Amino acid sequence: MGIKEKIGQAVQVLESGVQLSDETMCFVVDTLKKSEKEITKVRRWIRSAEHLADIGIWEVAHQQDEIYWSDKMYRILGQEPEELEPSYKAYLSRMSPQEQERVHLKFMESLYNKTSFKDTYRIKLPNNQIKYVEAHAIHFYNDAGEPFFTIGTSQDVTDRMLDKQRLEKSLEENQTLLGEIHHRVKNNLAVVAGLLQLQWLKEDDPTLVNTLKEGANRMRAVAGIHKQLYESGDYSTIAVGENITRLARDIVNAMVSEKEIKIESNCDRVYLSIKQMMPCTLIVNELVTNSLKYAFEGRAKGTITIDLTMSEDLVKLEVSDNGVGLPDDFDRKKKSLGMNLIRTLTNQLNADYNFRSSEEGASFAMQFRKEEKENRNQQSGTG
Repeated sequence: MGIKEKIGQAVQVLESGVQLSDETMCFVVDTLKKSEKEITKVRRWIRSAEHLADIGIWEVAHQQDEIYWSDKMYRILGQEPEELEPSYKAYLSRMSPQEQERVHLKFMESLYNKTSFKDTYRIKLPNNQIKYVEAHAIHFYNDAGEPFFTIGTSQDVTDRMLDKQRLEKSLEENQTLLGEIHHRVKNNLAVVAGLLQLQWLKEDDPTLVNTLKEGANRMRAVAGIHKQLYESGDYSTIAVGENITRLARDIVNAMVSEKEIKIESNCDRVYLSIKQMMPCTLIVNELVTNSLKYAFEGRAKGTITIDLTMSEDLVKLEVSDNGVGLPDDFDRKKKSLGMNLIRTLTNQLNADYNFRSSEEGASFAMQFRKEEKENRNQQSGTG
């Protein structure tokens, strides 16, 4: 039998108005003693919970305009029970005027909208110490829908909030440092690419000039990734289509002067981590470079098309041209540095890939799975 039932049974006996026998009186006294013990036990549990969780309990009886604070509430406010009369006004007075207005408005909204209340705010103690307090409350209403009782808890969360602020500051500093690293890497790679360009301008050997140009383009491809990371401020993922399209156009501008080569791009908005972005970009660099070198021999113009799509977590990339197609000795060319690099990079992506050739030109297609971590944080869409 619960406390309420035991007390109710004892009260019924007392209200009966009849002379109580010794046996009945013993029953009433025993029932009340047991109920008192259970109430004492519940109070002890509540005090222990308050202490262990560092939580203060408060109650508001709206009809009587009465407020109760547990001992822990006074401790949170930095005072002893005899030093402060519990009141809503006294509690709010520990906050700044702006905080008072915000918390009061939020509390009243929860009261009249019949929703629970939750908020975190700062209070100032008599010794000028600042504390962060997290409060929760639920409201009870009578049959007429009027609020008659609110019970709530307040918890000192100062240590947690200060740890959060330190973590946010550290994260901001690390982001700044990481951005500076990407900026420096980009600049250093651009310097090396510039030095290679100066070198090829001094050379007469076409083979050596092409080798230097290809090396410089690879440098610029990697530098472009670091540039985009730095400018976007997001150092975890990069928009693939935007990056590889810009790269392809830069390569055309750097390598072609006497032909009219156009870059067409049909790319979904796909984001990859730098781990996957790096090999993907370098593959496009090699493919576009090879197209410019071999696909348009004897032609005044041509088109290189880049298609990028993503379905669920499967990324598909195709680079094609409308040139002369793959040469007859393509199998032998597979042993070149560029082709070895493509093979190595597709292995890094765990990608399936193939080359196709026809009278309408050549194409390279590959597909690979986007890393799971990025799947949870990014989505694809047409862009």
